[in-house]
Amino acid sequence: MTTTMMKNPVTLLACILIFSSLTVLASDNTFGPDKCCFKFIANRLPKNKVTSYKYTDRLCSMEGVLFTMKRGNEICADATQQWVKDIIEAKDRTKRGTTTTTTGASE
Repeated sequence: MTTTMMKNPVTLLACILIFSSLTVLASDNTFGPDKCCFKFIANRLPKNKVTSYKYTDRLCSMEGVLFTMKRGNEICADATQQWVKDIIEAKDRTKRGTTTTTTGASE
């Protein structure tokens, strides 16, 4: 009879430990993307105000582009819009041009 009474508290304690560790894991943001877009900007952004861009994670519900502006704020834009593609192409050209210039200068 004593053995049966000891098993229940041990089982209860084990369940509490398991559930509490799952709660800690669920509250940690390691299983999801860092940044997602839930709304896109409606207006076009000036190319000269954008310093960089990155695509949102594929795990996000809406596929978008995060533009970093000169002031440091980030703005979400629809990756399918032509003006967004134009800014991305311009930033890529600038990056390639800088890399080419740097490589050419060092040779």
